[in-house]
Amino acid sequence: MKRNRFIPVLLFALVFCLCAGCSDKKTSGEFKVGVVAVTSGELFRKGNYIVTAARYAAEKVNKSGGLELDGKSYKVKLFPADSNGEAEMAAKVTLRLIEKEKVSAIVGAAKSNVALAVAKVCEEHKVPFITPVAGTNKLTSYKYSFRVSYTNTVQGEALALFAKNDLGHKDVGILFDSSSPYSAELARFFKEDYLKGGGKVVSFQGYVARDREYSSQLKKIIEAGAQILFLPNNTKKVQLQVAQARKLGFKGILMGSDSWDSIELERNPLFKNSYYTDHWVPNLPIKGAAEFEKDYKKANGVDPSELEALTYDAVNSLFDAAKIAGTDNPVAIHDALVDMPPFHGVTGTFDYNNNGDPDKDVIISTFRDGHIAVQDIIDLK
Repeated sequence: MKRNRFIPVLLFALVFCLCAGCSDKKTSGEFKVGVVAVTSGELFRKGNYIVTAARYAAEKVNKSGGLELDGKSYKVKLFPADSNGEAEMAAKVTLRLIEKEKVSAIVGAAKSNVALAVAKVCEEHKVPFITPVAGTNKLTSYKYSFRVSYTNTVQGEALALFAKNDLGHKDVGILFDSSSPYSAELARFFKEDYLKGGGKVVSFQGYVARDREYSSQLKKIIEAGAQILFLPNNTKKVQLQVAQARKLGFKGILMGSDSWDSIELERNPLFKNSYYTDHWVPNLPIKGAAEFEKDYKKANGVDPSELEALTYDAVNSLFDAAKIAGTDNPVAIHDALVDMPPFHGVTGTFDYNNNGDPDKDVIISTFRDGHIAVQDIIDLK
Protein backbone atom coordinates (compact mmCIF):
# COMPACT_ATOMS: atom_id res chain seq x y z
CA MET A 1 0.00 0.00 0.00
CA LYS A 2 2.87 2.38 0.74
CA ARG A 3 4.33 2.04 -2.77
CA ASN A 4 1.00 2.96 -4.38
CA ARG A 5 1.10 6.38 -2.74
CA PHE A 6 3.99 7.33 -5.08
CA ILE A 7 2.07 6.56 -8.29
CA PRO A 8 0.04 9.84 -8.38
CA VAL A 9 3.22 11.78 -7.62
CA LEU A 10 5.08 10.13 -10.49
CA LEU A 11 2.16 10.69 -12.84
CA PHE A 12 1.99 14.36 -11.85
CA ALA A 13 5.73 14.74 -12.43
CA LEU A 14 5.40 13.10 -15.87
CA VAL A 15 2.51 15.35 -16.89
CA PHE A 16 4.34 18.44 -15.60
CA CYS A 17 7.40 17.50 -17.61
CA LEU A 18 5.39 17.05 -20.80
CA CYS A 19 3.52 20.34 -20.35
CA ALA A 20 6.66 22.27 -19.51
CA GLY A 21 8.46 20.80 -22.51
CA CYS A 22 11.07 18.81 -20.57
CA SER A 23 13.94 17.92 -22.89
CA ASP A 24 17.69 18.03 -23.16
CA LYS A 25 17.45 21.57 -24.55
CA LYS A 26 18.23 24.48 -22.27
CA THR A 27 15.84 27.37 -22.66
CA SER A 28 17.92 30.52 -22.86
CA GLY A 29 15.23 33.16 -23.03
CA GLU A 30 14.30 35.32 -25.99
CA PHE A 31 15.77 36.20 -29.37
CA LYS A 32 14.74 39.84 -29.70
CA VAL A 33 14.10 41.43 -33.09
CA GLY A 34 13.07 45.04 -33.67
CA VAL A 35 10.62 45.73 -36.52
CA VAL A 36 10.67 49.34 -37.73
CA ALA A 37 7.66 50.01 -39.96
CA VAL A 38 5.27 52.86 -40.69
CA THR A 39 1.92 51.81 -39.25
CA SER A 40 0.25 55.23 -39.28
CA GLY A 41 -0.35 57.88 -41.95
CA GLU A 42 -0.90 57.39 -45.67
CA LEU A 43 1.71 54.62 -46.06
CA PHE A 44 0.38 52.46 -43.20
CA ARG A 45 -0.37 49.56 -45.55
CA LYS A 46 3.32 48.94 -46.21
CA GLY A 47 4.11 48.97 -42.53
CA ASN A 48 1.33 46.50 -41.81
CA TYR A 49 2.67 44.20 -44.53
CA ILE A 50 6.10 44.21 -42.84
CA VAL A 51 4.80 43.64 -39.30
CA THR A 52 2.39 40.88 -40.36
CA ALA A 53 5.04 39.00 -42.35
CA ALA A 54 7.63 39.30 -39.58
CA ARG A 55 5.10 38.03 -37.03
CA TYR A 56 4.18 35.12 -39.31
CA ALA A 57 7.85 34.09 -39.67
CA ALA A 58 8.43 34.37 -35.90
CA GLU A 59 5.33 32.34 -35.04
CA LYS A 60 6.39 29.54 -37.40
CA VAL A 61 9.76 29.30 -35.64
CA ASN A 62 8.21 29.44 -32.17
CA LYS A 63 5.67 26.73 -33.02
CA SER A 64 8.52 24.46 -34.10
CA GLY A 65 10.21 24.84 -30.71
CA GLY A 66 12.05 28.13 -31.06
CA LEU A 67 15.30 29.25 -32.59
CA GLU A 68 18.10 26.76 -31.91
CA LEU A 69 21.38 28.50 -31.15
CA ASP A 70 24.30 26.32 -30.13
CA GLY A 71 22.02 23.65 -28.67
CA LYS A 72 19.87 26.12 -26.75
CA SER A 73 16.31 27.10 -27.60
CA TYR A 74 15.31 30.76 -27.90
CA LYS A 75 11.78 32.05 -28.30
CA VAL A 76 11.60 34.77 -30.96
CA LYS A 77 10.10 37.99 -29.63
CA LEU A 78 9.30 40.90 -31.94
CA PHE A 79 9.31 44.56 -30.93
CA PRO A 80 7.34 46.52 -33.58
CA ALA A 81 7.97 50.28 -33.65
CA ASP A 82 6.13 52.86 -35.75
CA SER A 83 8.48 55.12 -37.74
CA ASN A 84 5.56 57.30 -38.87
CA GLY A 85 7.31 57.24 -42.25
CA GLU A 86 9.81 59.85 -41.01
CA ALA A 87 13.59 59.56 -40.76
CA GLU A 88 13.85 61.40 -37.43
CA MET A 89 11.23 59.20 -35.78
CA ALA A 90 12.83 56.08 -37.26
CA ALA A 91 16.18 57.01 -35.72
CA LYS A 92 14.56 57.55 -32.30
CA VAL A 93 12.67 54.24 -32.22
CA THR A 94 15.74 52.38 -33.51
CA LEU A 95 17.84 53.76 -30.65
CA ARG A 96 15.14 52.75 -28.17
CA LEU A 97 14.97 49.22 -29.58
CA ILE A 98 18.75 48.85 -29.25
CA GLU A 99 19.30 50.49 -25.87
CA LYS A 100 16.10 49.62 -24.00
CA GLU A 101 14.85 46.39 -25.59
CA LYS A 102 18.36 45.01 -26.32
CA VAL A 103 17.36 43.62 -29.73
CA SER A 104 19.81 41.42 -31.62
CA ALA A 105 18.81 42.83 -35.01
CA ILE A 106 16.32 45.10 -36.75
CA VAL A 107 14.24 44.48 -39.88
CA GLY A 108 11.91 46.77 -41.80
CA ALA A 109 11.99 50.36 -43.10
CA ALA A 110 10.58 50.28 -46.63
CA LYS A 111 11.28 53.93 -47.55
CA SER A 112 14.88 54.76 -48.45
CA ASN A 113 15.18 57.87 -46.26
CA VAL A 114 13.78 55.92 -43.30
CA ALA A 115 16.11 52.99 -43.99
CA LEU A 116 19.11 55.32 -44.08
CA ALA A 117 18.15 56.75 -40.68
CA VAL A 118 17.85 53.24 -39.21
CA ALA A 119 21.11 52.20 -40.87
CA LYS A 120 23.05 55.08 -39.30
CA VAL A 121 21.94 54.21 -35.76
CA CYS A 122 22.56 50.47 -36.29
CA GLU A 123 26.03 51.22 -37.65
CA GLU A 124 26.93 53.27 -34.58
CA HIS A 125 25.77 50.49 -32.24
CA LYS A 126 26.94 47.52 -34.34
CA VAL A 127 23.50 45.94 -34.69
CA PRO A 128 22.58 44.27 -38.00
CA PHE A 129 19.73 45.78 -40.00
CA ILE A 130 17.90 44.10 -42.91
CA THR A 131 15.49 46.06 -45.07
CA PRO A 132 13.12 44.11 -47.30
CA VAL A 133 12.90 46.69 -50.06
CA ALA A 134 14.73 50.05 -49.63
CA GLY A 135 16.61 50.57 -52.90
CA THR A 136 18.90 53.57 -52.38
CA ASN A 137 22.54 52.91 -53.21
CA LYS A 138 23.58 55.02 -50.20
CA LEU A 139 22.67 52.08 -47.96
CA THR A 140 25.60 50.06 -49.36
CA SER A 141 28.15 52.15 -47.45
CA TYR A 142 26.75 50.97 -44.09
CA LYS A 143 28.50 47.71 -43.15
CA TYR A 144 25.81 46.61 -40.71
CA SER A 145 22.99 47.07 -43.24
CA PHE A 146 21.64 44.45 -45.63
CA ARG A 147 18.75 44.28 -48.06
CA VAL A 148 16.69 41.56 -49.74
CA SER A 149 15.78 43.74 -52.73
CA TYR A 150 18.07 44.88 -55.53
CA THR A 151 19.64 48.34 -55.58
CA ASN A 152 18.53 51.37 -57.59
CA THR A 153 21.53 50.87 -59.88
CA VAL A 154 20.27 47.41 -60.82
CA GLN A 155 16.66 48.55 -61.09
CA GLY A 156 17.55 51.53 -63.30
CA GLU A 157 19.61 49.37 -65.66
CA ALA A 158 16.86 46.75 -65.92
CA LEU A 159 14.18 49.35 -66.69
CA ALA A 160 16.38 50.97 -69.34
CA LEU A 161 16.93 47.60 -71.02
CA PHE A 162 13.21 46.82 -70.89
CA ALA A 163 12.25 50.19 -72.39
CA LYS A 164 14.79 49.66 -75.16
CA ASN A 165 14.17 46.01 -76.00
CA ASP A 166 10.49 45.52 -75.15
CA LEU A 167 8.95 48.96 -75.57
CA GLY A 168 10.68 49.93 -78.81
CA HIS A 169 13.09 52.64 -77.65
CA LYS A 170 10.34 55.27 -77.39
CA ASP A 171 10.96 58.79 -76.09
CA VAL A 172 10.68 59.01 -72.29
CA GLY A 173 9.53 61.72 -69.91
CA ILE A 174 10.39 61.41 -66.20
CA LEU A 175 8.56 62.88 -63.21
CA PHE A 176 10.35 62.28 -59.90
CA ASP A 177 10.42 63.42 -56.28
CA SER A 178 13.57 65.54 -55.98
CA SER A 179 13.29 65.45 -52.16
CA SER A 180 13.40 61.63 -52.04
CA PRO A 181 16.79 59.83 -52.16
CA TYR A 182 15.05 56.82 -53.71
CA SER A 183 13.09 58.61 -56.43
CA ALA A 184 15.78 61.12 -57.45
CA GLU A 185 18.47 58.44 -57.49
CA LEU A 186 16.44 55.97 -59.55
CA ALA A 187 15.35 58.66 -62.02
CA ARG A 188 18.99 59.62 -62.57
CA PHE A 189 20.25 56.03 -62.95
CA PHE A 190 17.50 55.18 -65.42
CA LYS A 191 18.17 58.33 -67.46
CA GLU A 192 21.91 57.63 -67.63
CA ASP A 193 21.41 54.00 -68.69
CA TYR A 194 18.70 54.82 -71.23
CA LEU A 195 20.79 57.54 -72.87
CA LYS A 196 23.80 55.23 -72.88
CA GLY A 197 21.73 52.64 -74.74
CA GLY A 198 20.71 55.13 -77.43
CA GLY A 199 17.33 56.16 -75.99
CA LYS A 200 15.98 59.69 -75.56
CA VAL A 201 14.77 61.33 -72.36
CA VAL A 202 12.86 64.32 -73.70
CA SER A 203 11.83 65.81 -70.34
CA PHE A 204 13.22 65.39 -66.81
CA GLN A 205 10.91 67.01 -64.24
CA GLY A 206 11.20 67.14 -60.46
CA TYR A 207 8.81 68.03 -57.64
CA VAL A 208 8.96 68.05 -53.83
CA ALA A 209 7.20 65.74 -51.39
CA ARG A 210 4.51 68.19 -50.28
CA ASP A 211 3.27 68.76 -53.87
CA ARG A 212 -0.18 67.47 -54.89
CA GLU A 213 -0.47 69.27 -58.23
CA TYR A 214 1.80 68.21 -61.11
CA SER A 215 0.14 69.82 -64.14
CA SER A 216 2.99 72.18 -65.01
CA GLN A 217 5.59 69.36 -65.08
CA LEU A 218 3.24 66.97 -66.91
CA LYS A 219 2.41 69.56 -69.59
CA LYS A 220 6.13 69.96 -70.30
CA ILE A 221 6.51 66.19 -70.57
CA ILE A 222 3.54 65.87 -72.93
CA GLU A 223 4.59 68.86 -75.07
CA ALA A 224 8.08 67.36 -75.40
CA GLY A 225 6.50 64.36 -77.14
CA ALA A 226 7.09 61.70 -74.49
CA GLN A 227 5.62 58.31 -75.42
CA ILE A 228 6.58 56.72 -72.09
CA LEU A 229 6.03 58.37 -68.71
CA PHE A 230 8.37 57.03 -66.02
CA LEU A 231 7.15 57.57 -62.43
CA PRO A 232 9.56 56.19 -59.76
CA ASN A 233 7.32 57.47 -56.95
CA ASN A 234 5.19 56.10 -54.12
CA THR A 235 1.72 54.76 -54.85
CA LYS A 236 -0.29 57.64 -53.39
CA LYS A 237 1.60 60.17 -55.51
CA VAL A 238 1.55 57.97 -58.61
CA GLN A 239 -2.25 57.70 -58.54
CA LEU A 240 -2.56 61.50 -58.50
CA GLN A 241 0.09 61.91 -61.20
CA VAL A 242 -1.45 59.36 -63.57
CA ALA A 243 -4.95 60.80 -63.12
CA GLN A 244 -3.63 64.28 -63.96
CA ALA A 245 -1.54 63.00 -66.89
CA ARG A 246 -4.49 61.17 -68.47
CA LYS A 247 -6.73 64.24 -67.94
CA LEU A 248 -4.14 66.35 -69.76
CA GLY A 249 -4.23 63.94 -72.68
CA PHE A 250 -1.28 61.60 -72.15
CA LYS A 251 -2.14 58.35 -73.92
CA GLY A 252 1.29 56.71 -73.83
CA ILE A 253 2.84 53.94 -71.77
CA LEU A 254 3.27 54.23 -68.00
CA MET A 255 6.40 52.83 -66.42
CA GLY A 256 7.09 52.53 -62.70
CA SER A 257 9.35 51.05 -60.07
CA ASP A 258 9.21 48.76 -57.05
CA SER A 259 7.66 51.62 -55.06
CA TRP A 260 4.33 50.90 -56.79
CA ASP A 261 1.88 48.96 -54.60
CA SER A 262 0.44 46.56 -57.16
CA ILE A 263 -2.46 45.52 -54.90
CA GLU A 264 -3.73 49.11 -54.86
CA LEU A 265 -3.20 49.63 -58.59
CA GLU A 266 -4.18 46.36 -60.27
CA ARG A 267 -7.87 47.20 -60.70
CA ASN A 268 -7.39 50.87 -61.55
CA PRO A 269 -8.25 51.27 -65.26
CA LEU A 270 -5.90 54.28 -65.54
CA PHE A 271 -2.95 51.91 -65.16
CA LYS A 272 -3.79 49.83 -68.20
CA ASN A 273 -0.74 49.60 -70.47
CA SER A 274 1.76 50.09 -67.65
CA TYR A 275 4.88 48.24 -66.50
CA TYR A 276 6.87 48.33 -63.27
CA THR A 277 9.73 46.54 -61.54
CA ASP A 278 8.82 43.80 -59.12
CA HIS A 279 10.56 41.41 -56.72
CA TRP A 280 7.94 38.73 -56.39
CA VAL A 281 4.52 37.77 -57.73
CA PRO A 282 2.23 34.83 -56.88
CA ASN A 283 2.85 31.50 -58.62
CA LEU A 284 6.56 32.02 -59.24
CA PRO A 285 8.29 28.68 -59.92
CA ILE A 286 10.53 28.96 -56.86
CA LYS A 287 10.98 26.13 -54.39
CA GLY A 288 8.86 26.73 -51.31
CA ALA A 289 6.96 29.70 -52.80
CA ALA A 290 3.69 27.82 -53.37
CA GLU A 291 3.70 26.44 -49.82
CA PHE A 292 4.39 29.91 -48.45
CA GLU A 293 1.48 31.44 -50.40
CA LYS A 294 -0.96 28.76 -49.26
CA ASP A 295 0.08 28.75 -45.61
CA TYR A 296 0.33 32.54 -45.36
CA LYS A 297 -3.22 32.97 -46.65
CA LYS A 298 -4.45 30.31 -44.24
CA ALA A 299 -2.77 32.05 -41.31
CA ASN A 300 -3.66 35.66 -42.22
CA GLY A 301 -6.78 35.40 -44.38
CA VAL A 302 -5.23 37.26 -47.35
CA ASP A 303 -2.81 36.52 -50.16
CA PRO A 304 0.73 37.70 -49.43
CA SER A 305 2.02 40.80 -51.20
CA GLU A 306 5.48 41.36 -52.62
CA LEU A 307 6.55 43.24 -49.49
CA GLU A 308 5.34 40.43 -47.24
CA ALA A 309 7.32 37.87 -49.23
CA LEU A 310 10.45 40.04 -49.06
CA THR A 311 10.00 40.58 -45.31
CA TYR A 312 9.52 36.86 -44.77
CA ASP A 313 12.84 36.23 -46.53
CA ALA A 314 14.55 39.03 -44.57
CA VAL A 315 13.47 37.58 -41.22
CA ASN A 316 14.27 33.97 -42.13
CA SER A 317 17.70 34.91 -43.49
CA LEU A 318 18.32 36.60 -40.13
CA PHE A 319 17.29 33.40 -38.32
CA ASP A 320 19.67 31.36 -40.51
CA ALA A 321 22.53 33.74 -39.73
CA ALA A 322 21.79 33.50 -35.99
CA LYS A 323 21.88 29.70 -36.21
CA ILE A 324 25.26 29.86 -37.95
CA ALA A 325 26.57 32.30 -35.34
CA GLY A 326 25.14 30.13 -32.55
CA THR A 327 24.35 33.19 -30.47
CA ASP A 328 22.09 36.22 -30.19
CA ASN A 329 25.13 38.53 -30.17
CA PRO A 330 24.58 41.25 -32.83
CA VAL A 331 28.21 41.42 -34.02
CA ALA A 332 28.42 37.64 -34.46
CA ILE A 333 25.12 37.66 -36.37
CA HIS A 334 26.45 40.43 -38.65
CA ASP A 335 29.53 38.35 -39.42
CA ALA A 336 27.35 35.33 -40.20
CA LEU A 337 25.15 37.38 -42.54
CA VAL A 338 28.24 38.40 -44.50
CA ASP A 339 29.73 34.93 -44.72
CA MET A 340 26.63 32.70 -44.87
CA PRO A 341 26.03 30.54 -47.98
CA PRO A 342 23.29 31.54 -50.46
CA PHE A 343 19.88 31.76 -48.81
CA HIS A 344 17.02 29.99 -50.59
CA GLY A 345 13.93 32.11 -50.00
CA VAL A 346 10.47 32.47 -51.49
CA THR A 347 11.65 35.48 -53.54
CA GLY A 348 14.64 33.60 -54.95
CA THR A 349 18.17 32.58 -54.00
CA PHE A 350 20.58 35.28 -52.86
CA ASP A 351 23.42 36.06 -50.50
CA TYR A 352 24.67 39.20 -48.78
CA ASN A 353 28.33 38.93 -49.80
CA ASN A 354 28.16 41.91 -52.19
CA ASN A 355 28.34 44.63 -49.49
CA GLY A 356 24.92 43.60 -48.22
CA ASP A 357 23.36 43.92 -51.69
CA PRO A 358 22.09 40.67 -53.24
CA ASP A 359 22.48 39.79 -56.92
CA LYS A 360 18.95 39.03 -58.15
CA ASP A 361 16.99 38.95 -61.38
CA VAL A 362 14.60 41.87 -61.91
CA ILE A 363 10.95 41.05 -62.58
CA ILE A 364 8.98 43.39 -64.82
CA SER A 365 5.26 43.12 -64.07
CA THR A 366 2.15 44.48 -65.75
CA PHE A 367 -1.60 44.63 -65.10
CA ARG A 368 -3.50 42.26 -67.38
CA ASP A 369 -7.29 41.87 -67.16
CA GLY A 370 -7.28 43.47 -63.72
CA HIS A 371 -4.59 41.15 -62.39
CA ILE A 372 -0.83 41.23 -61.86
CA ALA A 373 1.18 39.33 -64.49
CA VAL A 374 4.89 38.89 -65.20
CA GLN A 375 5.91 40.60 -68.43
CA ASP A 376 9.63 39.88 -68.41
CA ILE A 377 12.52 38.80 -66.18
CA ILE A 378 15.75 40.76 -66.68
CA ASP A 379 18.98 38.92 -65.87
CA LEU A 380 21.83 41.39 -65.44
CA LYS A 381 24.41 38.89 -64.18
